[in-house]
Amino acid sequence: MKKIVPNTVMFAKILVFINLFGYVFGVNNNLVGITILIILLVLMQEDLTKKPIENFIKLTSINLISGILTHLSSQNMWVGFILNFVALATIGYFFSSRLNKTLVVPFGLQYLFMLYSPVTGIDFDKRLIGLVAGAVLVMITQFIIHPKSSQSENETLELVEVNEDTSLYKTVRVIGRDYSVHRVRGAYALRIGLITAITAFIVAFFNLQEGRWIVYTVFSLTELYSENCTIRSKQRVQGTIFGAVIILVLFVFIKDNSIRAMIILVAGYLDSFTTNYRDKMICVTISVIASTALINNALYAAVNRISYILIGTILALIVDKLVFKNKLNDFKEIKKIQEQE
Repeated sequence: MKKIVPNTVMFAKILVFINLFGYVFGVNNNLVGITILIILLVLMQEDLTKKPIENFIKLTSINLISGILTHLSSQNMWVGFILNFVALATIGYFFSSRLNKTLVVPFGLQYLFMLYSPVTGIDFDKRLIGLVAGAVLVMITQFIIHPKSSQSENETLELVEVNEDTSLYKTVRVIGRDYSVHRVRGAYALRIGLITAITAFIVAFFNLQEGRWIVYTVFSLTELYSENCTIRSKQRVQGTIFGAVIILVLFVFIKDNSIRAMIILVAGYLDSFTTNYRDKMICVTISVIASTALINNALYAAVNRISYILIGTILALIVDKLVFKNKLNDFKEIKKIQEQE
């Protein structure tokens, strides 16, 4: 019960922000507003105020580069394959400096959301302006929640950090120059770059309707460590099936489209109360199928969703097993041996 009031207030603020962003920068850029809000909320847990100019420049550059690369990628699948690999591998490597996906997910989703909601002309100009405005908003929020008087007590975050732990780095020679590459993060970057770029290319080549669901799935399930990929894959499939069954049952009794549309909002609201990945996937699935079913048949939308999620899950598991597989226990043993030496 304690979470109802704050979660309801937060949900209302989110709806207001997204609608306001769409009003200013165009409804075709609503998804950009969502990703900016996600980035803002994630970064609220960190303090960017000790190096505000440097972090603002980094954040603005990342946003604009993502906007431009997705614009180019959406116009040509062959160019897109290269750009998508470079962009997502880079995001995967530099934003996993703490050996987790806390920052990888929001920036990666921002890239993919823009890739699958392409805009041209004035809408593209508004998108770039909106991305810069998003960086400004993030920094303004930082100064509000991390006032100068308390900066010394907060942990400082550089938006793109360099991990100082040298024990898991190896030297790689590229075109005559040596680079230190973190073994776990490097393998993860290659996996997430390759699988996402290949999947996006296949979706574009076969012009698969709603094929972006496969791309979102492989991106979400690609993990730094194999154990996590297996666990999340199982939870994603379970959540998708449960959510599909729930929405199909609801639509048997609810025929009015206005009420069906309300289910989308209710599912988004309930998502704020979820505590694990499976339950989050239930809410996401209900929302996605409900919105798709307003145009297409509900059963068709549910079968499509489940099929694409299964395909994406299988691809993610295959790549996890075959491409630079990392197991958490293996690296714990390496660290233990190095500490003893």
